[in-house]
Amino acid sequence: MRSNLISVCKKTLDHFRNTLKESRQAYILLGVKGGGCNGLKYEITPESVERLPCDELVVIEDVPIVICGSSIMYLIGTELKWKTDIMGSGIEFKNPNAKSSCGCGDTFSA
Repeated sequence: MRSNLISVCKKTLDHFRNTLKESRQAYILLGVKGGGCNGLKYEITPESVERLPCDELVVIEDVPIVICGSSIMYLIGTELKWKTDIMGSGIEFKNPNAKSSCGCGDTFSA
C-alpha cells in the first residue's frame, strides 16, 4: 500500500494495526534520530501526543502513520516491508535516500 511519501506492505500494516490496538495509542510515529553505526537510526513508536504542525499524517488502509516533520527528507520514497527469516521477523527499510546502511538495516547515512 502506498501513500505519497512512503509505502507499507500488508503484513507491516497488520503489525501496526495490532500494535495500536494493544497499546491503545492513536497513531504510529515514524521518524529518524541520530545514532547507530551509520549516524541515523529509524524510529517507530505508537503515540497519542498531539502532533506538530510540520508532521505529516498519512492513513494507509485505516492505519494512521505520522511522519516526523524533521525526518521527512530522509524518508521520502521509503518502503517498509515485513521480513521473516531464520533470525526472526521485523520491519525492513528500503530507503532510496540512504547512501549506506548497516548490516542489521536499522541505521543508515544520508
